[in-house]
Amino acid sequence: MTVVKRSGNHEEYSSKKLANSIRAANQDSGEPLKATFLVSELEQILSGKELITTQQIDIIIYGLLYSKGLVKTLEQYISYDKLL
Repeated sequence: MTVVKRSGNHEEYSSKKLANSIRAANQDSGEPLKATFLVSELEQILSGKELITTQQIDIIIYGLLYSKGLVKTLEQYISYDKLL
């Protein structure tokens, strides 16, 4: 799957990069998190897609974090996302 970055560049999707960014957002939250499980849920949602934007990935991650009750992690993920 190819990811279209905000800059317009195309990059191959990396589950490791995504899991690392979720872990970084979760780091000081005190909330239990299995980032690899969350990433696998995202990948199930995206199965069959060949092209996706970083914004679309973010929206799905927001929903997954919220649905798991990981509100502090979600807030940190959004805050980091806004810095980019």
